[in-house]
Amino acid sequence: MRRMTRGICLVLLGAAMAGPASSPATACTAFCFDTPEGPVFGANLDLRWRDGLVFVNRRGLAKTGYMWNSLDEPIRWTATYGSVSFNLVGIEMPWGGMNEAGLAASSMQLLVTEYPEADERYPVSSATWLQIMLDTCTTVGDVIAAQDSLRLRGDAVHFLVADASGDCVIIETLGGETAVHAGEDLPVRALANATYRDCLAYLETGARPAFNPGRSAERVAAAVEWSERYDPAEGISGSDWALQILTEACVDPKAWWKVLFRSPFTRWSLAFDIARREIRFRTTDHEPVRSLDLAKLDFDCGAPVLMMDVNAELEGPIEDAFQPYDSEWNHEEARRFLKRWGTVLDEEEIRWLTGFLESFPCAP
Repeated sequence: MRRMTRGICLVLLGAAMAGPASSPATACTAFCFDTPEGPVFGANLDLRWRDGLVFVNRRGLAKTGYMWNSLDEPIRWTATYGSVSFNLVGIEMPWGGMNEAGLAASSMQLLVTEYPEADERYPVSSATWLQIMLDTCTTVGDVIAAQDSLRLRGDAVHFLVADASGDCVIIETLGGETAVHAGEDLPVRALANATYRDCLAYLETGARPAFNPGRSAERVAAAVEWSERYDPAEGISGSDWALQILTEACVDPKAWWKVLFRSPFTRWSLAFDIARREIRFRTTDHEPVRSLDLAKLDFDCGAPVLMMDVNAELEGPIEDAFQPYDSEWNHEEARRFLKRWGTVLDEEEIRWLTGFLESFPCAP
């Protein structure tokens, strides 16, 4: 069973996180801006489906990847930091999140992604890549160093990551090569579903890129403009301003989506107040804003595994509303999402994957 699953996991996560090119493309947006207290990171999930889970990820777990490199070895790591993540498929499969060191990150679809051939680097899906960064990294410099040993596979995505200093990095894979944008090569801290270079060219010249799904360049420009307009003297917090940007400036304006599916494009809007280690979010299924203070969560390896429906009908602080991990609930969320995306995995194969990802022990 394990040898068989090595091949299908690549197919599984490629479909789960990116989706086929013929499907309604995701149109996510992410950005970071500074406030007097510190940086704030915002991210929208724009997707046909709205389901998902929020996880409290514990520090101290000894983890293993489920893909193998050319030397027939999986990646292994130990989680140094606890985190909160927002997951589309299930446990250990984050779309975005923040760790207790203040590292915040989100993934976005990039259909022009081209990955390299197999080599000795460890192959990982976007979900595993993101979980590794949340588990092990404090700074953007840590992320840049950690990604050198990894080879993204199967997922047509790119990433925006920010740390507690406000430094950011964008990671893309184009033409089989990894592109890292940071420091002087990252003049604006925003990303959508076109390449960073194309969005930057639009900001500089007004020329719309040929590959511009969901008006990506325009969404990046809106995020940048609104971020620069933030004024704490107006009495609005940075995280509330981020939610306002996500609601009013970064939603794909295509009317056909609302007509066809009778629902808005954006499903989740997340604001990470990095300095305070606080998260505020809303969903289209439940619009009242919910908040999470990471200081009030127990990330110890011996603590219970906790999870929550991202659309739970709650409001305000929700640290006490997490539920103990439910294996069947997690499996059903994964099964439903994967079947929607048209994966060819049968029930046994999906159960193997969810069982593998929930089985990591505390490190000795």
